[in-house]
Amino acid sequence: MSAAVFTVRRRDLAWGVTLVFLLSAVWVARSDVADAGATPPGAGIAVVYVAVGTNFPDALGVGPGAGLNGAPIILVPTNPPLDPAIVAELVRLDPRTVIIVGGLAVVSQATEDAIAALLPNAAVSRIAGSNRYKTNAAFSAATYPIEGWASIPAAAFTADTPATDAVVVGTFAQNSDGGTLFAPIQLPHGAEILEFKADVYDEDNGAGIVVYLYQIDPEGVFTEAASVSTTVPFATGFTTVSNTTIAAGTEIVDNENYAYFVYVTGADGNPVMVDVKVRYRLGVSTG
Repeated sequence: MSAAVFTVRRRDLAWGVTLVFLLSAVWVARSDVADAGATPPGAGIAVVYVAVGTNFPDALGVGPGAGLNGAPIILVPTNPPLDPAIVAELVRLDPRTVIIVGGLAVVSQATEDAIAALLPNAAVSRIAGSNRYKTNAAFSAATYPIEGWASIPAAAFTADTPATDAVVVGTFAQNSDGGTLFAPIQLPHGAEILEFKADVYDEDNGAGIVVYLYQIDPEGVFTEAASVSTTVPFATGFTTVSNTTIAAGTEIVDNENYAYFVYVTGADGNPVMVDVKVRYRLGVSTG
């Protein structure tokens, strides 16, 4: 009798363990579904491009850039409502960024507002020109930026006291009496300033040399865009100082309203040579 009772209890225990295992599996599966459904908006694909579906140029022109960024192109009507299939796909993609390609005549403000309402946590922006050619050029510039350097030739520098300052030495500007050096610098209009860099030579002690990049308005008001300084003395020879922090409001070059100028101070009376460069980007990446 006791053996029979023992056998039944083992069977009950086995069924109990199995039931717990099955319930645990179901709970994990339900939790996975709940977690997937709780994914916050704007946490999906990086970028989605939107173009009008009733004409081809904007959608065609965006193709290579979309491929570069691994992004889909979603076609929409000029005006709402959005097709239910498009609504479902935008929700599924859950993009962090939506870039509308084309002006209000092809993708209206109402359609943009509908997309923004559908994806409240996505950053919605627009690339547009006054016609399809300018829109295409703007998209190309935004998607394929080109970086370059602008530098100041030695002949461009002017000393504060030309009678005693030797200004030109090879590709560098030299100031031998402790004064200041000045030079205009030409930067491409519309470029984004990324870095301001100076290679400095001082035959004795280079501490305290400061090189400034200024933006100057037509009234002669100087706004400092960036500066670099040799705050620590360095041995005879060259040192390189650079700065990638550009003052707000001066990052984009505006040659229509401003000129750009480099100003060097802090020479201690020994020969000092300065080579200045500005790194810039033409076009801003959308990726």
